[in-house]
Amino acid sequence: MSSPLIREVRSPARRSRPRTSRFRQGRSTRYVRYVRYLGTLGRASRRAVQVTRQRAPAWRRSALPRYVLAWLTAYLYGSLPLVYWLGRRSGVNLRQSGSGNVGVSNLLSSSKRGRRWAVPAALFDASKGYLPISICRRLGYPREVAELAGVCGVMGQCWPLFLRFNGGRGLSAFLGASLQINRRAGLLALSTLASGVLWRLWSLFSHHRAPLHTAHWSWTGRGLSTTTTRSKVVPLSGLAAILLFTLVCLREHERTQRQQLIPPLLAALLLLRRLTAPLPDDAEHGPARRPSALLYRLLYDRNTPD
Repeated sequence: MSSPLIREVRSPARRSRPRTSRFRQGRSTRYVRYVRYLGTLGRASRRAVQVTRQRAPAWRRSALPRYVLAWLTAYLYGSLPLVYWLGRRSGVNLRQSGSGNVGVSNLLSSSKRGRRWAVPAALFDASKGYLPISICRRLGYPREVAELAGVCGVMGQCWPLFLRFNGGRGLSAFLGASLQINRRAGLLALSTLASGVLWRLWSLFSHHRAPLHTAHWSWTGRGLSTTTTRSKVVPLSGLAAILLFTLVCLREHERTQRQQLIPPLLAALLLLRRLTAPLPDDAEHGPARRPSALLYRLLYDRNTPD
């Protein structure tokens, strides 16, 4: 037989064990019940959403309103004329000076104060085609819907709402969209246009370093100054970039029939803008209605070959 002292020592330990296990068992039971309750609420909410969708009209059940909202937002974002605002801040109206194009190239040639803003302005214009496609893909939209958002961004740069539908040529936004549509074709288009720009810069540099008997001189109000002819390489390289991008995208076998229509649509919009854009010499030569003038606009982005 055990002594009373041993009983008193053993009894608290025996009583405390079932209390602790019961407490733990109670906590686990409440946790399981809470999880089951949350699952019931989740199933009930999903059923309510399904019933609401079934009772909602057809236009609310479809995803078309969201797609239209994405396209409209991309167009409004592309319509922001940052280059024009920077030109006005520098004291130059880009639509009335230089080539009349609301673009980075005209900002570089028309304003010395605006040259420091050339790189940020070019990146912003490229984002008009790049960001809409990237955001739509992050939101889980179909590929053709996202690419059409990029096309709307390019349309916003060509025909901006805030400049009465008279904007730039859309090449910067086109390059941004091309990098999202087809990375290989976009890099090919970017390298083609960059090679034309570098060729033009090298020709200007070599021209300014030419000796006196080989340089072209003209008389201005301030005296003699060197003059250079307008470039044909840069507009031709832009046209080649558009055509090469379209051809490479059409040879891609992973694209569906709907997706195959987007690169030709983008190229058609850019060429239409080049053919119909107002130029400073329209008052002298008249609107481009002759076949030769249309050909010069298509190739050289002007009414005359010179």
